[in-house]
Amino acid sequence: MAIHVGVRQEFADRAHHTISFGASWREVFTELTQTGRPMSDPSLLISMPSKTDRTLAPEGGQVISIVAPTPNQDRHSGGNPDIDWAALGPRYRDEVLQTMEARGWTGLTGSIEVEEMLTPQDWADQGMAAGTPFALAHTFAQTGPFRPSTYPRGGLENVVLAGSSVQPGVGVPMVLVSGRLAAERITGKVPA
Repeated sequence: MAIHVGVRQEFADRAHHTISFGASWREVFTELTQTGRPMSDPSLLISMPSKTDRTLAPEGGQVISIVAPTPNQDRHSGGNPDIDWAALGPRYRDEVLQTMEARGWTGLTGSIEVEEMLTPQDWADQGMAAGTPFALAHTFAQTGPFRPSTYPRGGLENVVLAGSSVQPGVGVPMVLVSGRLAAERITGKVPA
Protein backbone atom coordinates (compact mmCIF):
# COMPACT_ATOMS: atom_id res chain seq x y z
CA MET A 1 0.00 0.00 0.00
CA ALA A 2 1.28 3.48 -0.76
CA ILE A 3 0.24 6.72 0.88
CA HIS A 4 1.41 9.93 -0.81
CA VAL A 5 0.96 13.11 1.20
CA GLY A 6 1.76 16.78 0.94
CA VAL A 7 2.30 18.25 4.41
CA ARG A 8 2.76 21.74 5.80
CA GLN A 9 5.69 20.76 7.97
CA GLU A 10 9.45 20.71 7.31
CA PHE A 11 10.57 17.53 9.13
CA ALA A 12 14.06 19.06 9.03
CA ASP A 13 15.58 16.20 11.02
CA ARG A 14 14.44 13.56 8.51
CA ALA A 15 16.31 12.19 5.49
CA HIS A 16 15.29 11.83 1.85
CA HIS A 17 14.80 8.07 2.42
CA THR A 18 14.01 6.35 5.70
CA ILE A 19 13.37 2.69 6.37
CA SER A 20 11.44 2.36 9.60
CA PHE A 21 11.58 -1.21 10.86
CA GLY A 22 9.03 -2.83 13.11
CA ALA A 23 10.21 -5.17 15.85
CA SER A 24 8.02 -8.22 15.15
CA TRP A 25 9.88 -9.71 12.18
CA ARG A 26 8.66 -13.31 12.28
CA GLU A 27 5.10 -12.37 13.08
CA VAL A 28 4.72 -9.81 10.30
CA PHE A 29 6.18 -12.06 7.63
CA THR A 30 3.73 -14.75 8.71
CA GLU A 31 0.94 -12.17 8.47
CA LEU A 32 2.00 -11.13 4.96
CA THR A 33 2.76 -14.51 3.44
CA GLN A 34 0.69 -17.06 5.33
CA THR A 35 -2.34 -15.45 6.96
CA GLY A 36 -2.75 -12.88 4.19
CA ARG A 37 -3.21 -9.76 6.26
CA PRO A 38 -1.35 -6.45 6.60
CA MET A 39 1.51 -6.20 9.07
CA SER A 40 0.48 -5.45 12.66
CA ASP A 41 3.94 -3.93 13.33
CA PRO A 42 4.78 -2.56 9.88
CA SER A 43 8.18 -1.85 8.43
CA LEU A 44 7.84 1.20 6.22
CA LEU A 45 9.74 2.80 3.37
CA ILE A 46 9.38 6.56 3.73
CA SER A 47 10.58 8.78 0.90
CA MET A 48 10.67 12.57 1.08
CA PRO A 49 11.94 13.68 -2.36
CA SER A 50 11.24 17.34 -1.59
CA LYS A 51 14.01 17.13 1.02
CA THR A 52 16.57 17.26 -1.80
CA ASP A 53 14.46 18.89 -4.55
CA ARG A 54 12.73 21.91 -3.01
CA THR A 55 10.76 22.54 -6.22
CA LEU A 56 8.50 19.57 -5.35
CA ALA A 57 6.80 21.23 -2.36
CA PRO A 58 5.92 24.76 -1.29
CA GLU A 59 8.08 26.58 1.24
CA GLY A 60 7.55 25.13 4.71
CA GLY A 61 6.15 21.85 3.39
CA GLN A 62 7.22 18.42 2.18
CA VAL A 63 6.03 15.67 -0.12
CA ILE A 64 6.16 12.26 1.55
CA SER A 65 5.50 8.78 0.15
CA ILE A 66 4.97 5.91 2.58
CA VAL A 67 5.08 2.31 1.37
CA ALA A 68 3.73 -0.38 3.68
CA PRO A 69 4.04 -3.97 2.42
CA THR A 70 0.68 -5.72 2.30
CA PRO A 71 -0.45 -9.13 1.03
CA ASN A 72 -0.90 -9.35 -2.71
CA GLN A 73 -4.06 -10.83 -4.22
CA ASP A 74 -2.62 -14.20 -5.21
CA ARG A 75 -3.78 -16.89 -2.78
CA HIS A 76 -1.13 -19.33 -4.15
CA SER A 77 1.70 -17.05 -2.98
CA GLY A 78 0.16 -16.46 0.46
CA GLY A 79 -1.79 -13.41 -0.65
CA ASN A 80 -5.40 -12.66 0.09
CA PRO A 81 -7.78 -11.79 -2.75
CA ASP A 82 -10.65 -11.50 -0.25
CA ILE A 83 -9.44 -8.31 1.44
CA ASP A 84 -11.98 -5.54 0.95
CA TRP A 85 -9.53 -2.68 0.39
CA ALA A 86 -12.34 -0.13 0.16
CA ALA A 87 -13.12 -0.89 3.81
CA LEU A 88 -9.67 -1.86 5.14
CA GLY A 89 -7.59 0.74 3.26
CA PRO A 90 -8.67 3.84 5.23
CA ARG A 91 -8.32 2.01 8.57
CA TYR A 92 -4.87 0.67 7.68
CA ARG A 93 -3.85 4.14 6.46
CA ASP A 94 -4.72 5.48 9.92
CA GLU A 95 -2.69 2.68 11.57
CA VAL A 96 0.34 3.40 9.35
CA LEU A 97 0.20 7.13 10.14
CA GLN A 98 -0.18 6.40 13.88
CA THR A 99 2.85 4.11 13.64
CA MET A 100 4.86 6.89 12.01
CA GLU A 101 3.78 9.36 14.70
CA ALA A 102 4.86 6.88 17.38
CA ARG A 103 8.23 6.48 15.63
CA GLY A 104 9.00 10.19 15.75
CA TRP A 105 7.13 11.75 12.82
CA THR A 106 5.29 13.95 15.32
CA GLY A 107 2.57 16.13 13.82
CA LEU A 108 2.50 14.30 10.48
CA THR A 109 -1.19 13.41 10.52
CA GLY A 110 -2.32 16.90 11.50
CA SER A 111 -0.19 18.59 8.84
CA ILE A 112 -1.53 16.67 5.81
CA GLU A 113 -2.93 19.02 3.15
CA VAL A 114 -3.24 16.67 0.17
CA GLU A 115 -3.21 12.89 0.00
CA GLU A 116 -3.54 9.90 -2.28
CA MET A 117 -3.65 6.28 -1.17
CA LEU A 118 -3.13 3.28 -3.45
CA THR A 119 -3.92 -0.29 -2.42
CA PRO A 120 -3.42 -3.69 -4.06
CA GLN A 121 -6.96 -3.35 -5.44
CA ASP A 122 -6.03 -0.09 -7.19
CA TRP A 123 -3.05 -1.78 -8.85
CA ALA A 124 -5.12 -4.85 -9.78
CA ASP A 125 -7.66 -2.50 -11.39
CA GLN A 126 -4.80 -1.14 -13.53
CA GLY A 127 -3.96 -4.66 -14.73
CA MET A 128 -1.00 -5.23 -12.43
CA ALA A 129 -0.61 -8.92 -11.59
CA ALA A 130 -1.94 -9.91 -8.15
CA GLY A 131 -2.36 -6.24 -7.24
CA THR A 132 1.38 -5.58 -7.01
CA PRO A 133 2.75 -2.21 -8.12
CA PHE A 134 6.09 -3.39 -9.42
CA ALA A 135 5.49 -4.21 -13.09
CA LEU A 136 3.24 -5.87 -15.57
CA ALA A 137 3.10 -9.65 -15.36
CA HIS A 138 5.00 -12.21 -17.37
CA THR A 139 1.81 -13.33 -19.05
CA PHE A 140 1.63 -13.66 -22.82
CA ALA A 141 -0.61 -10.61 -23.16
CA GLN A 142 1.84 -8.45 -21.16
CA THR A 143 5.14 -9.68 -22.64
CA GLY A 144 7.52 -8.17 -25.19
CA PRO A 145 5.67 -6.49 -28.05
CA PHE A 146 2.38 -6.52 -26.12
CA ARG A 147 3.80 -4.33 -23.34
CA PRO A 148 3.20 -0.58 -23.60
CA SER A 149 5.63 1.13 -25.97
CA THR A 150 8.31 3.53 -24.77
CA TYR A 151 6.51 6.01 -27.01
CA PRO A 152 2.83 6.12 -26.02
CA ARG A 153 0.39 6.37 -28.90
CA GLY A 154 -2.13 8.38 -26.91
CA GLY A 155 -2.09 10.94 -24.16
CA LEU A 156 0.38 13.73 -23.72
CA GLU A 157 2.74 14.69 -26.53
CA ASN A 158 6.52 14.54 -26.08
CA VAL A 159 6.37 11.75 -23.50
CA VAL A 160 8.87 8.90 -23.60
CA LEU A 161 8.69 6.05 -21.10
CA ALA A 162 11.34 3.73 -19.69
CA GLY A 163 11.20 0.99 -17.08
CA SER A 164 9.95 -2.46 -16.29
CA SER A 165 6.32 -1.84 -17.29
CA VAL A 166 7.14 -0.88 -20.87
CA GLN A 167 8.92 -2.64 -23.73
CA PRO A 168 10.87 -4.84 -23.65
CA GLY A 169 10.15 -6.04 -20.08
CA VAL A 170 11.21 -6.81 -16.52
CA GLY A 171 14.71 -7.27 -15.16
CA VAL A 172 17.81 -5.12 -15.12
CA PRO A 173 18.93 -6.01 -18.69
CA MET A 174 15.46 -5.34 -20.10
CA VAL A 175 15.10 -2.07 -18.21
CA LEU A 176 18.48 -0.94 -19.55
CA VAL A 177 17.30 -1.76 -23.06
CA SER A 178 14.11 0.17 -22.31
CA GLY A 179 16.20 3.17 -21.30
CA ARG A 180 18.22 2.93 -24.52
CA LEU A 181 15.02 2.70 -26.59
CA ALA A 182 13.60 5.75 -24.80
CA ALA A 183 16.82 7.72 -25.33
CA GLU A 184 16.83 6.80 -29.03
CA ARG A 185 13.29 8.15 -29.33
CA ILE A 186 14.65 11.51 -28.21
CA THR A 187 18.14 11.66 -29.74
CA GLY A 188 17.91 9.21 -32.62
CA LYS A 189 19.90 6.01 -33.03
CA VAL A 190 23.49 6.09 -31.87
CA PRO A 191 25.84 4.66 -34.54
CA ALA A 192 27.46 1.38 -33.54
